[in-house]
Amino acid sequence: MGRTYEAPKFVLFTGAVRSACGAARMASGSFYCPEDCRVYLDLDFLQALSTRFGAPGDFARADVIVHEVGPHVQNLLGIVGKEAQGGNRTGAEGMSVRTELQADCFAGVWAHDIDRAQHILAG
Repeated sequence: MGRTYEAPKFVLFTGAVRSACGAARMASGSFYCPEDCRVYLDLDFLQALSTRFGAPGDFARADVIVHEVGPHVQNLLGIVGKEAQGGNRTGAEGMSVRTELQADCFAGVWAHDIDRAQHILAG
């Protein structure tokens, strides 16, 4: 699209954290705040992926991280904030669901590229 990518800043936290989007309480998980263009990573949740949710390894944690970068990309493209303009659609057809699914798609594209790069390197 002829734009320059601006990487988000990352904030690591446990328990609670204050962002430009407000305070996040314990167990809120990782999130992106478009107001300050920061990805907030809940270290307790990243640890719980393996101990509580049975998703050990670096890939599970990386997937959470890249999923939170998705809204940053949406923000750069002007997509974040359009949820309020989503018309009268609610539930599964609502704009917030669509933007969340798009962030999942971005994470999937990243995962595919990583997998492909590993296969190329493995020869």
